[in-house]
Amino acid sequence: MNDLIIRPSVKSDFGQLVELNNIIWNDENTPQPIYWESEDDYSKHCPAGSQFVAIINDKVAGYVGFKRPTKLKSNNHVLEIIIGVDPSFQGKGIGKALLDHIFEWSKDNGTTKLSLRVLSTNAGAISFYLKNGFKEQGRLINEFKIGGEFVDDILMYKELFN
Repeated sequence: MNDLIIRPSVKSDFGQLVELNNIIWNDENTPQPIYWESEDDYSKHCPAGSQFVAIINDKVAGYVGFKRPTKLKSNNHVLEIIIGVDPSFQGKGIGKALLDHIFEWSKDNGTTKLSLRVLSTNAGAISFYLKNGFKEQGRLINEFKIGGEFVDDILMYKELFN
């Protein structure tokens, strides 16, 4: 994909990121749908530079957000990630490109482990993560009740070693 650019998020991306998040997060892939009221609200939770965005023809096609799970120095080698791809760009390698980017960036910045959470009902995402080297490290059984059904929260990880 020659026209793909992956770079840190900037304030001017927030409008598209709000729209993208409001489209992709729903009862099928998150315990509580995420809805951002405004760019200002979004910026308070996801400041510029707290994610990498995939840009195609000036459009945000997807993103990978990242943060340290705790402020503990002993946990500073771990990075939690969340990834979202615009439905119109899914299946085109955007998610893989974002993961490859965060893998390299993480290694260059002292991270040796990436972690994420995914609902057990999200088979497509689980398959995607497994194909990209993630493994299940734990499962919170019946952690959420969504649409009247209990759903497990799967904890996944990938170790990054040079």
